[in-house]
Amino acid sequence: MKELNKKLELILHPVRIRILTALHNRNLTPQELSDELVSVPSATLYRQLNRMLEGGLVKVAEERPVRGTVEKVYALNLEAPGFTQADLEKATREDLLQLFTLFNISLIGDFSRYLQAVEKPDFGRDGVSFTKAPLYLSDEELALLNRQIAELLLKALENKPSPERRYRFWSAIVMPSLEQSDNGKELGD
Repeated sequence: MKELNKKLELILHPVRIRILTALHNRNLTPQELSDELVSVPSATLYRQLNRMLEGGLVKVAEERPVRGTVEKVYALNLEAPGFTQADLEKATREDLLQLFTLFNISLIGDFSRYLQAVEKPDFGRDGVSFTKAPLYLSDEELALLNRQIAELLLKALENKPSPERRYRFWSAIVMPSLEQSDNGKELGD
């Protein structure tokens, strides 16, 4: 449990979540990160990058000489241990609620920054959407749907930045309803 708490503490920080997201599929200097994460003070950015480097979440991918100093280029450490199924099975209800809460806080922060960045929100133009869709699925149907979505996401994750592509976040939450289903069974029956 101690190891899980260390992982939670390291990953589940609003600024560190934003840094991890920014580094997804990209290598960036602190200045490039700062340009993207404009609401994060430079001192905070450097402090959080150092914690992530010490914790093994990020690595220095390259060092470049710049005006008598060395500029570091950071990348995600893909060998870093993430949350495993075993970690989640050992987690307490409080750990899981904290994980879920911080995930949602990061979504709220992203949405808030979007709203602040545009003069007038236009979901159609900007490709913004959120919805809650009630589905009746067997366990097998849910597993199939998750595999199909994962395949599409993995393909999209291979996309490299280009002038016609806009950097976007795609998030999903799937959970059972506690309401009684049409067959009269409740969750856990």
